[in-house]
Amino acid sequence: MIIDILNSDIDPAGRNIRRAIDKLIEEQGKDAFPLFDGNEVTFHTTSDRIVKADCSVLNPDADLIIVVSRHSSVNPVPVLTVHPPGNFGEGLLGGNDFELGLTSPEWMKAVLCNHAKFVPEGYRVSYEITHHGPTDFPAPTFFVEVGSTETEWNDEKAYTAAAKSVLYARPAADAIPIIGFGGTHYAVRQSVIGQETRGALGHMMHTRDVGAVKAEMVSQMIEKSGGAVAAHVDRKALSKPEIAHITGILDELGIPEITEGDLIKLNQMSYETWRKYSDAADKIEKGLRLFPHGEIPDGEPAVISLPEDFFSAAFGRDDSALMDFLDKIGGIFHMTGAGGKLLPVFLTDAENHRSVSVELIALSVQQITRTQDCVVDEDIITISRRQFDAKLARTLGIPSGPLFGKLSRGEAVTLPDGRTITPDAVTMVTKTSIRIPGLEN
Repeated sequence: MIIDILNSDIDPAGRNIRRAIDKLIEEQGKDAFPLFDGNEVTFHTTSDRIVKADCSVLNPDADLIIVVSRHSSVNPVPVLTVHPPGNFGEGLLGGNDFELGLTSPEWMKAVLCNHAKFVPEGYRVSYEITHHGPTDFPAPTFFVEVGSTETEWNDEKAYTAAAKSVLYARPAADAIPIIGFGGTHYAVRQSVIGQETRGALGHMMHTRDVGAVKAEMVSQMIEKSGGAVAAHVDRKALSKPEIAHITGILDELGIPEITEGDLIKLNQMSYETWRKYSDAADKIEKGLRLFPHGEIPDGEPAVISLPEDFFSAAFGRDDSALMDFLDKIGGIFHMTGAGGKLLPVFLTDAENHRSVSVELIALSVQQITRTQDCVVDEDIITISRRQFDAKLARTLGIPSGPLFGKLSRGEAVTLPDGRTITPDAVTMVTKTSIRIPGLEN
C-alpha cells in the first residue's frame, strides 16, 4: 500500500515530528521500521494549516494518510494523541459540516499502542474524539499529535516518540474495528480499550453530542471507520436517556453493542465467532452475559441446558468445581443473568455438544452424591434431603433454644424427664426426583 505522511510547514510539532522521522530513517535505514515493510511511503508538506488543507497537497495514489501535527487545548497537558478527522456539527476547525473523514481504526490502534511504548516520562497517551477537519481526503486518514503547548511541541523526547510511533506502526491482523460513544475529549475508556484489548476505535463521539445524534451520522461513523462491526457505549459517561437514545439507533441499524468486558473475554477467538455465540445467547434470553473458557472453536453454537433444581443441588452452594471443570475442558461458555446469577445453561460447539453434556451431567451427579443422599435409576436421580423439623420437635415436648441447635447439628439430647431424643426422631426427609435426559449415559 502507499502511505502518505503529511505535515504543515507552519506547525512546529508537525515540522519536528517530520524532522525526527527523517533523522531516524537516515540513522537506521528504512528496513529497520515496520512502516516500510511492504509499503511505499511518501512525504508531503503544506504551507497552509493542516485543518484547511485540500487534496492537492497529497499523493493522489495514497491508500493511507498519516497527518503529523500539534495538539492544542484550553486545558493544556503533555500528551501524545491519535484521532480521526471529522465534524459531528459545524466545521469550525476545518472540513465540511456534519461530515466525517475516512479513517483506519487498525492503524490508529497501532500508533496508540506505540505511543504507550515510547511515551516520555510526564506525558499521557490518549485517543481523542473526532473533532476537526479536513473531512474530504480520498483515503483513510488520522492525526498523530504532540500536545499541548509550545514547550511540548519543541520537546525532542516527545516529537521523537511520536515519530517512532509512526515508523514502528504495524496493524494487528486480529484487531476489531469499532466506533465509540460517550466520554470527554480525551477518550479515556476508549484509550484503555485500544491499548488493552483487540478493540480498534475509529470515530468516537463526545458525551455532549450523543443525545441529539441521528441514525444517519451513526451510519457515517460505521462506514468511514473501515466498516466498524460493533459500537462501544461508555454507559458511565452517559445519562439514561442518552443511553436509550443511542442504543435505540444501534438496534435500528443492526449494530451490536460491545462492552469493554466483552472485548477482554474475546481472547483468541475471532469476532465472528463471538457474534455467533452472542446471537445464540440472545435467543435464549436478552441481556445474558457470556464467559468463555479456553479456546472457543469456530463452529456452530449448541445449547446445553440442565434442569435448574438439578444444577442448584450440584452447585448452588459452591461452583468452584464447575469453574475448574469448564477451564479444564475449554471450548465452552457459562452464562449469568440478572444480578450475576449463574445459569444452568451453557454454549459450546455443536460437534462437542454430546460429550460435553455427558461430562457436565457426570460432574453434577458427583457433586450431589458427595454431599447428599441420592439414587440414580436410568435417567432419573432421586435426591433425599434431611432437615431438622422444628414443628415435630415441639410436638415431642422439646423446648426451642439450645436443644434445637444440638439436634439440628446431629447431636442427641436428654430432656428433663429423662427421655433421650436422637436427631433421626426430629428429622424430616424430603425426596425430589429429577429426570435428566442423557443421565443413563
